[in-house]
Amino acid sequence: MLYLNLQKDELADLFVRSLLETNRAFNFYVNWKNVEEYKKFDIELNAMNVLIRNEDFDNTFKRLLKKMPTVVATFPYLFALSKAEREKTWNGTEKLLIINDKIGESDILEYDFSLKTLKKGLSDEQIENYLYFFEKMGLKHLFLNLAQNNIIDYVIGVLVGLDSNGRKNRGGHAFELACYPIIRDLCDKYEIILIEQKQFKVLKEEYGFEISDNISERKADFILLKDKKCLNIEVNFFGGAGSKPEEIIDSYINRQRDLKENNIDFAFITDGKKCWGNSTKPQLQKAFREIKYFMNFFLAKEGMLEEVIKEIFKL
Repeated sequence: MLYLNLQKDELADLFVRSLLETNRAFNFYVNWKNVEEYKKFDIELNAMNVLIRNEDFDNTFKRLLKKMPTVVATFPYLFALSKAEREKTWNGTEKLLIINDKIGESDILEYDFSLKTLKKGLSDEQIENYLYFFEKMGLKHLFLNLAQNNIIDYVIGVLVGLDSNGRKNRGGHAFELACYPIIRDLCDKYEIILIEQKQFKVLKEEYGFEISDNISERKADFILLKDKKCLNIEVNFFGGAGSKPEEIIDSYINRQRDLKENNIDFAFITDGKKCWGNSTKPQLQKAFREIKYFMNFFLAKEGMLEEVIKEIFKL
């Protein structure tokens, strides 16, 4: 079927009949590349296995940190610290701050996981402080009573949980994840450059496009480039009936106009049964009338997006 040859009312009817009830694809739940991040510390993590069920835990802990101080850099994997926070502690831009409830001592305790610092070695006093941290954080209990054979198995579980929870809290990003494989595969097929989550000024700075100040700071979900032609694809899933379709459509009509002034084509992929059901048909008719390339996930997946790409890039 050639979707671009259909009448607008036919396309709108097909759009409504094929709407999605969820925006979550397989890649929504876990990004395994993030989970496999621990491999850069695989030696240190394996070395920590010596602590599991160890009856002489404290002394073994101290000897381990004395011989391999970079083991301390693995601590942020053992509790719920986000990837961004871990990176900041490793590069030394931030320390982990903990409120101290001991009377007569500082209100805040600082823990340094900077790789640059750790590689210099640790004093006995510093090692004692990290042992105190291990005990208070409950990590000593983890090693003595919960872990069985390999701490890496536990770390993988932590990273899966953190990544899954982070994605569930980013509903808007979920639909981008669902659409990404379709867009990526088409770009691979037709040798098109794919840019993700960048401001339009990247076109001027890296690809020599003339971009007006009006759009240069705006962020795009996806930008496709080939032979000095450019397509912006925006994707958005609206899960609630409380969304205002008329405002949504108007904002993307305005975006299409601004992009056209910069010789950039525009396509909008949207979905969500609760938002785009029959009650929104007048707004859908406006969308199909005013937005040149307007589709849902089904239409994009089944060939309409490929038709759009072939039309724009003269393929």
